[in-house]
Amino acid sequence: MKAIWNECVGAERRAGMPATPWAARRAKRAVKATGRRQSATEAGFSLVEMLVVISIIGILVAMLMPALHLARVASRKASCQNNLRQIYIGLASHADRHRALCSGAFDWRLDGCVTEKGWVADLVSAGVPVGSLLCPSNEARIASTYNDLLMMNPSSTSVVDLAGSKGRLAPDGTMIVNACRKIIDNNLSPGSEPRTEVVSLEILKEHYNTNYTASWYLVRSAVLLDDSGNLRPSSSGDPSLARIGSTHGPLTQTLVDSSKRGAASVPLMGCGAASGTLASSVGDVPAGTPVIVSFTRGPVENPSMEPPVFSSGTSRTGPTGWWAGWEKTLQDYRGFAPVHRGSCNILFADGSARAVLDQNDDGLLNNGFEPTETNGFADDTIELLPEDFTSTWSLRGR
Repeated sequence: MKAIWNECVGAERRAGMPATPWAARRAKRAVKATGRRQSATEAGFSLVEMLVVISIIGILVAMLMPALHLARVASRKASCQNNLRQIYIGLASHADRHRALCSGAFDWRLDGCVTEKGWVADLVSAGVPVGSLLCPSNEARIASTYNDLLMMNPSSTSVVDLAGSKGRLAPDGTMIVNACRKIIDNNLSPGSEPRTEVVSLEILKEHYNTNYTASWYLVRSAVLLDDSGNLRPSSSGDPSLARIGSTHGPLTQTLVDSSKRGAASVPLMGCGAASGTLASSVGDVPAGTPVIVSFTRGPVENPSMEPPVFSSGTSRTGPTGWWAGWEKTLQDYRGFAPVHRGSCNILFADGSARAVLDQNDDGLLNNGFEPTETNGFADDTIELLPEDFTSTWSLRGR
């Protein structure tokens, strides 16, 4: 019997089977544990595989980021053009009622009370919140006239109406006074807290702001000349392309219609170039923020960038006459800036808003000026072609 038992056990061992029930159970548990380890290994990721996946994700993100940035730039550019078209609707509406597209520049020093005078005041009065229609790509978020509103001494002699209209009684008997008159009548000191509060609450927060630069055509339209072809002195005594007294004032629809190349080439405004920084914080705009110039400089000589000056008694006609001298001038458009990834949105007198490319990346838009050490142009690349962009001293035909 023992021999038979030994023979059976030997056969089981040779066959790889456990010799006892206890050994059988232990063998089964070992097999199950091994199976679980194999399943876990098959279901998981190795470190190398995980690193490969992370690398692929990183590459995809890197590929997508430029596309997302370009999409963001395109969106801002389109939003800017839409803002300009809305502004044009307001200008055209003003022209229907007053002949001129606006009442002047958004400039306290040069044009007067900013809540009553200038294209920004015109549109705000008509219900257009100009201060919320800002170019989203421009780092300059506020107009340069805020430095005057905050810091200028209005007691100095001025030929424009800085104070604006007199106060009026509201139905409840309280006096309604515009912000500029409050500054003057209350003798609010430059940079003082009371003055800053008035400017913040009653001008900036009431949407009297812009970061678009008006063209000289829009706010001054044409030069006033004496018999010798020189600018006529303004009321302040000094002739200047910037002063209303030396020009015909705001652009009229009649003058637009008489333009040699048509309304589609007459610029009204564009993305503004920075002109210094904000002297003092106002509202949510901190001191040091870039400010934009109110309007472009008008027709100047090439490359001096100054208006022509003629000797007394200069004739109008002939190759050396003053008319020929003015014909050689070009509009100075350095007040426009290519803030949209090298392009600048411009609003034209036909209501279109188009982008102009800064081809040589010098930050300026050249319409024919020769480069010098002082005018900022990198070379003579013409980016504003005469057939697309009017640059003459006069909009009228010859």
